[in-house]
Amino acid sequence: MDPWHDALERFAERLTQEGGRARALTASSREAYLKDARQLARWLSQNGLPEPGRVSPSAVEAAFRALDWSASTRARALTALRLFFEPHFPPNRSPADLIDEPRPSPPPIPRLSQADAAQVVEAAPERELTGVAGLLALRNRAILEVLYGSGLRRQEACDLVLAGVDFEHETVRVIGKGSRARTIPLTEPAVQALSTWLSDGRPPLVSGTPMAGATASEAAVFVSRSGKRLDGSAVYRVVAKALRRAGRAGGPHLLRHAAGTHLLEGPPEVQGAHLRVVQEILGHSSLATTQRYTGVTTRAIQDALRKGHPRG
Repeated sequence: MDPWHDALERFAERLTQEGGRARALTASSREAYLKDARQLARWLSQNGLPEPGRVSPSAVEAAFRALDWSASTRARALTALRLFFEPHFPPNRSPADLIDEPRPSPPPIPRLSQADAAQVVEAAPERELTGVAGLLALRNRAILEVLYGSGLRRQEACDLVLAGVDFEHETVRVIGKGSRARTIPLTEPAVQALSTWLSDGRPPLVSGTPMAGATASEAAVFVSRSGKRLDGSAVYRVVAKALRRAGRAGGPHLLRHAAGTHLLEGPPEVQGAHLRVVQEILGHSSLATTQRYTGVTTRAIQDALRKGHPRG
């Protein structure tokens, strides 16, 4: 029997039995792994490899290049090949074990222009509504201004407390991922919207509720119509509705991305913020995250260095 055919038959049996793991693979995973192994085996056999035990890492990489698979497909194929080659090589020494895992490129983050973002925030109705609807409109405008102006995550907006708002210094203090606290400046429109919401909108909604007696370190800045702390899904709906009014789709993440990107760009004819400053504002632990998140390329960084460095 052909060594490749025999190896593939045995591989199919092992996948059905236990999938090489503590639990069985799903049918779709088994089919995908077997398909990947068959295609690799066909290419390797046609290019002079007589059996699985003779395959080298360079041969597998050559097969990947010839098949022109995406990074995500190559990553899945490597998982399949580790199982396929397992009986033919010492533990952790198969060609698939000796190849670095490809890193799929993250999908591009949708982008709002500066004009688009202004339209989203400024189109939020405020004074024209009355009653509870008018109070919630003040809240929604403040949410949009803070999310876009300071680049907050939606959960950070939900967790924002009265003690975290400093109107004297025009900043907010939030607790981000990993329980890391940071202080972020507010834009002038955000200061105005927050001030109006806290003085005119929030008090009637929390009156007579437990939130009315909460300390400043416990009282949520943004509350629902019933006076309770706003949750993430409610913040998402506020932003999604504002984006739809402007003809766009998305949620709070889109405003956060716009905040970081527009900080780097700066207003027309004004130099934008340094990448490290944007990293601090957004609360990223890694500068690489900020670079990817805001769409900053290596070429853009090189251009900035050449323009700004005295020996550039």
